[in-house]
Amino acid sequence: MAETRPIRVVFDAHVLTPHRSGIGEFNWHLLRAMVDHCSDRVRLYLYVPSGIVAVESEGDIVRLTQKVQDGDFYRLRHQWRLPRLLRKGEYDLFHSPDFMYPFLCPLPVVSTIYDLIPLVHPEYLVKALKVRILPLYRFLVRTAARRSARVITISECSRADILRLLGARPETVDLVFAANTLQPNGDPATAVPDHRLIPGKYLLYVGRHDPYKGLGLLMQAFARAVQDGLSDEIQLAVAGKRDARYPFEETARELGLQDRVVLLDYISRDDLSVLYTHALGLVFPSLYEGFGLPLLDAMAHGTPVVSSDRASLPEVGGDAVLYIDPEQTDHFARTLKSFVENSTLRETLIEKGRQRVQQFSWNRVAEATVNSYMRAIDQTHS
Repeated sequence: MAETRPIRVVFDAHVLTPHRSGIGEFNWHLLRAMVDHCSDRVRLYLYVPSGIVAVESEGDIVRLTQKVQDGDFYRLRHQWRLPRLLRKGEYDLFHSPDFMYPFLCPLPVVSTIYDLIPLVHPEYLVKALKVRILPLYRFLVRTAARRSARVITISECSRADILRLLGARPETVDLVFAANTLQPNGDPATAVPDHRLIPGKYLLYVGRHDPYKGLGLLMQAFARAVQDGLSDEIQLAVAGKRDARYPFEETARELGLQDRVVLLDYISRDDLSVLYTHALGLVFPSLYEGFGLPLLDAMAHGTPVVSSDRASLPEVGGDAVLYIDPEQTDHFARTLKSFVENSTLRETLIEKGRQRVQQFSWNRVAEATVNSYMRAIDQTHS
């Protein structure tokens, strides 16, 4: 790229909702790292409800996204509003932090595609909107993969799916790993955010309640471990926004776990950090993940991890995780019981986790993302 001035990038910040899930957390930390670490290479603008506004600090990001609401990213109005705003300013590139962008976008586009769960395993998401409108989802994500100047994805597993299912050109798909989104937040003596939980006596699940996340499989394995003599003191704490489509309170009752499972709903980041700190371990039984941020968040807190062996999760966990097949209930239950009873195993996983999490950083994520921007600009000018 001949020019030496920073690239002027418009970033769609409508993914930064009040109750951020994995995509929101990824992009919050990415934006903060780009502002702090890459300001000499990128001039960053956020597309938010008030329009397109330049940002120079983390405080600007917080202030400008205060009026973003859940679901705003997918509003149809962006198809005509955003191109008009982009034409009014002097910008070089538009970054859509998901597969949606305006078809009449006047700028080169970088799109992020985290996973293709609705295409790879639609049976895991039978009640999800993306599966109910699967032809439209397939058209939109395939269009993003083929028309974007660059596609960013977050694991080798997702990259392989994008190449196989969307027909993207391999040379345009960039791999950008994530990093942990939580750090321990102070005094380890801070009380857990629910009086029913006993510090050091609960296993922790973090995530949504969609079937592919494996919460139902975890409850079944936990119930089997209880039948096999798991200590009466051990509880299962479930941190994640409740979903009326999936009544796991009923599941707990049916399995006789109503006194052992604590469903916490959505909780603040500070409270989640406390939960990690006091957990006996994180159990992450997902059947498919584009990345798996909770693994690194747990490791950053010195919390040992039991994880599914599916999709991208071994890429993230390396040798610092105790892996299970979440669909093999007996083996899953035996592994949970062994994990709880073997303190030496947990200490080994904690030490390996502390080393593993150091291999990921948001500054590296930001640098890799900016490199993708530069490739997009070079392609446009070549």
